[in-house]
Amino acid sequence: MKDLCVRDVMNPSVVVVTADCTDRHVADVITEFGVSGVPVVRDDDRVIGVISEADLLPLLRPGAGDAPAGTAGTMMSTPPVTVTAGALVSAAAGLMERHRVKRLPVLDDDTGTLVGIVTRRDLLRGALRSDEAIERELMDELLIQGLCLGDDGVTADVHDGTVTLCGGAARRRDAVVAARIAGGLDGVVSVVDHISVPASPQPRG
Repeated sequence: MKDLCVRDVMNPSVVVVTADCTDRHVADVITEFGVSGVPVVRDDDRVIGVISEADLLPLLRPGAGDAPAGTAGTMMSTPPVTVTAGALVSAAAGLMERHRVKRLPVLDDDTGTLVGIVTRRDLLRGALRSDEAIERELMDELLIQGLCLGDDGVTADVHDGTVTLCGGAARRRDAVVAARIAGGLDGVVSVVDHISVPASPQPRG
């Protein structure tokens, strides 16, 4: 499979904290959401640091609970190691290896604002997934949605991560749903929509 971009494998839902959050609040956030680290952002979604589980270990020292609460701004690692959404997966993997980090905040290529998070697992899942695995999952999803109905429904072919949708759909909305499902699968690089839809009846004059 050809190299993917970070935007193809990242998670767009990011758990964040601000610099004035207490260290205990950061620990609660990481525990509640089951993440291994969080970006620290300003009000304009600019990333100013990163906090990992390792940064919270001092909270476990004897007597730490009696000390004044610290803040995310004092305990975060800065400057943050980030990657842009348009960067190649291989470039993101290189950054993780060089800086020995498990996750990277993903920034918009133009604005530099936070748009996602990518982990080592995301990179591996996207880059190593076979076309056959993508096609199997896609056809299962289309079947669940009632869009894969034998010769009369939507069909799909996957090559190098590109999904080509063919066949027919009863409504344009069904074709849009099929394309959206395909585009949301791990390992999909792009979607080509060749689904045929019956022409809408013309109003009588």
